[in-house]
Amino acid sequence: MNRIYFEDGQLSVIVRRINQEMKYVNPRLLQSWLLRLAGTVELAAFGAAAMPRQWMETAHRWLGLGDMPEGAVVDFMIRQASFTYGLHGVLMWLLAADVVRFRPLIVFTGISYIVAAPVFVVIDSTSGMPWWWTAADGGSCLCLGIVLLYLVWSEHRPGRQLLSISR
Repeated sequence: MNRIYFEDGQLSVIVRRINQEMKYVNPRLLQSWLLRLAGTVELAAFGAAAMPRQWMETAHRWLGLGDMPEGAVVDFMIRQASFTYGLHGVLMWLLAADVVRFRPLIVFTGISYIVAAPVFVVIDSTSGMPWWWTAADGGSCLCLGIVLLYLVWSEHRPGRQLLSISR
């Protein structure tokens, strides 16, 4: 195992240098790309809204969830939830187009993801989802929300200098 050793004060010099470089990172541009990334992932859900049931059953077994239950309510919930996720992906792309204009909605989105994280963990845990699904679902929501809110906050820090390519 490789270990890194720092002499007295060397770590603080490194941290200071990173902070100096980071003050030129454009939080608006990062917000825009983060929203596009999340939106692209959610856009993929449109596929499940139109996916043949046989493919869904195969995916269900492949994930280790056994046989997929039959019934109109199951099909309705899967397809409607997938379509709604896809629409949310479109919204994320729209927000990414102008992060200054849509700042209040981006703050709401960040808070919503943070609130959704523990709710999704409870839903996934009580629904019998695998641990890795639960961790990824809740963890990704929490991280996305925190990073979005941090980028909005960091945009307004005193002494903040934005690059000229800001949106």
